[in-house]
Amino acid sequence: MLRGMRNRIMLAAMLLVSLLCVVGFARQAQKARTRWEYQATCSHNGASGLNILGDEGWELTAATQDGTVTCLYFKRQK
Repeated sequence: MLRGMRNRIMLAAMLLVSLLCVVGFARQAQKARTRWEYQATCSHNGASGLNILGDEGWELTAATQDGTVTCLYFKRQK
């Protein structure tokens, strides 16, 4: 009977430690997640002011063109 009680206490302690580890890893992963912000610029005259956007940390990720309208899509870390 005493051995059974000891095994149950040991199991409960192991479950508690496992739960605390999982919660700790989840919090750490949430803090490490990279957050991004996005910006789209569309114009008829092509690319202007790209150096300014680059200096502000924006990175060109995609470009589309529909006739004479060019759209540029940027992202940067928050």
